[in-house]
Amino acid sequence: MTSITGWPNPTQSIGLASCLLAFVCCAIAWIRGRSVPLLRKLSAILAVLEAALFLDIAFNGRWLLHDWLENQAIARGLYDLRTVPQIVALCFLGGCAATGIALVLWHLRGKAGAALAACGGILSVGCWCVEVVSLHAVDHVLYSTVDGVMLVALAWIAFAIMTGGGILWHLFAFRAHAR
Repeated sequence: MTSITGWPNPTQSIGLASCLLAFVCCAIAWIRGRSVPLLRKLSAILAVLEAALFLDIAFNGRWLLHDWLENQAIARGLYDLRTVPQIVALCFLGGCAATGIALVLWHLRGKAGAALAACGGILSVGCWCVEVVSLHAVDHVLYSTVDGVMLVALAWIAFAIMTGGGILWHLFAFRAHAR
């Protein structure tokens, strides 16, 4: 994903900026909401997640894992049989994401900002996993470009806004309620 010059390409730059923004929002919420257990814990978890995603985009971690898995499949003569396991893996990931979102919405009912932030985190992890699984039909959509930017960047932006905006919404709602 990094260009031959070593500078990030536009898609990578968008991903880095999105994760950095979400990380900063989570760090602000963690610092300002230290006395609120749910806010402190959720913002810390999401800050670590966003920092990990930032580093992953910076160093192409998901592609290193993808390439390793691909090489293992080739070495074992299983590469040509990958489509069905990829579809099963994507269905499993979709089920896990849906279950996670349902649990978050149930546990955080009445806390819309916190729920939005947690769902953004779940979707970010889900997107990362989808990229590692790398089913060709899905990749065709995610990595199609508009004006030199891959569509996956739109997902990164949306999930980062959900995470960062949601955690700040929860922080401000709590502070307004405390007054």
